[in-house]
Amino acid sequence: MSNKKLILAIDSSLACPAFAVCEVNLITKNIKVIEVSHVKTNSKKSTGFRLFQIWNHANDILDRYTFDAVVFEKGFNKFAVATQQIQRTVGLLLFTLYCKEVENIDEIAPTSVKKAVTGNGKATKEQLAEALESYVGVVKYKTNDESDAVGVAIALALQKGWI
Repeated sequence: MSNKKLILAIDSSLACPAFAVCEVNLITKNIKVIEVSHVKTNSKKSTGFRLFQIWNHANDILDRYTFDAVVFEKGFNKFAVATQQIQRTVGLLLFTLYCKEVENIDEIAPTSVKKAVTGNGKATKEQLAEALESYVGVVKYKTNDESDAVGVAIALALQKGWI
């Protein structure tokens, strides 16, 4: 049994999905960010084209790593169109993961991520990003979505008792 676990955490959206690859050391109970990235899609392009961009990015990550755990931030929005877009992206990513023989996938609600990482389920994105430093140190996030993805990875590691 390995002393390390590799997590892929995804903050999915059609506009700017983010991906965090994090490694947990089960002996030291530490977590570190290996890679964090996002795909900024162009809203003027077709949904099919935007999903293709996301698929390419996800495939690249899945070709380079073998994950012990994959976790999504549970997507929701009070607006029907945004919720549909999130669900299209989630569907695409679930299919992509399945094609790579990844079937065991967790989901964590945004409030659960915030509660686990900051102690406050209603924390702002900025408060979440700040709290991440106590787990992974200073990371240069290009978007709030990237820091959200790292938060999802940390929440899963905490849930599983890995850290």
